[in-house]
Amino acid sequence: MARVAESRGFTLVELLVVIAIIGVLIALLLPAVQSARESARRIECKNHLKQISLAALNHESTHRHLPTGGWGYRWVGDAGSGYGAKQPGGWAYNILEYMELAERRELGGAIVERLVAREAIPESDQNEMLALVSSPVAGFLCPSRRSVKAYPLIDPSLPYLAYNAQACRAARPGKEGCFVARGDYRANAGSINRGEEEGPTPNYVNYHRWWADPTTQTGVVFQRSAVKLGQITDGTSHTFLVGEKALNEADYESGTHSSDDQCVYSGHDQDNIGYTSNGAERMPPLRDNLASGTATRWRFGGPHPAVMNVAMVDGSVDSLPFDIDVDLFAAMGGRADEGEPPTY
Repeated sequence: MARVAESRGFTLVELLVVIAIIGVLIALLLPAVQSARESARRIECKNHLKQISLAALNHESTHRHLPTGGWGYRWVGDAGSGYGAKQPGGWAYNILEYMELAERRELGGAIVERLVAREAIPESDQNEMLALVSSPVAGFLCPSRRSVKAYPLIDPSLPYLAYNAQACRAARPGKEGCFVARGDYRANAGSINRGEEEGPTPNYVNYHRWWADPTTQTGVVFQRSAVKLGQITDGTSHTFLVGEKALNEADYESGTHSSDDQCVYSGHDQDNIGYTSNGAERMPPLRDNLASGTATRWRFGGPHPAVMNVAMVDGSVDSLPFDIDVDLFAAMGGRADEGEPPTY
């Protein structure tokens, strides 16, 4: 009579050993997978900066100056206000048409002109402005930091609503603000921080006394700027145009941090403008972290390990280490410093 072979199963100890081995393999592979994903996101971020720099150069080719920094945080872009010092919107608004988003730049019509004349704003124009400010652009966001969507415009006391986008007030009944497009990049204003202002009130647009004199600013994009390439005597490959901004990790989506509480299309504000120094005070780039707090104001930096990404005025893109020499970093923000151009 033939004997039936006995089948032998795994013992509990053998199963535990296999599970442990699988766990070790996962632990070994996970950092590599995460590193590969972050590397891909960093490359995508650099591509965004490349597109921004090329759009800014196309703007300069058309209008003979780099995009303006706009008026202040109480104003967003206005389709009827042209380019340069008369345009309240910041640099991101002014390069939309060179990022194949020209239709967005035409939304809302000439609201500033109507406000100055104290005319009623048509509801259709108000709705178009609401559509503009709430429409995010993937190219203005770093994929290592957050996804492409609108984020809350909230202030704990009183929302800083743009004068020419008051439709936000009615967008969320019973709540402050609305949801707006954000940005993760700051344009380079240089080495003299004149602070921020909300810009003129609608009744005094033609009589406003501005805080900052444009002739004192050392960067390439700042309040009411219209910098020509010929003014960048340090060389366009030695002066950076736009870089990643520093931000507290806890505030990626909150809308409450002063460095991230406005719309990406707003005028001159710490949300979209940065400095490499403030006179003798050096402002080196800062890695995103939970303890950064107010230290991120006006600062460049970012969420990537070890480096931040920057676009130079000539359109090239590079990664700068967070531990870069502070004097070198300060020099890279100036368009016409004395002495030899900065090298790194």
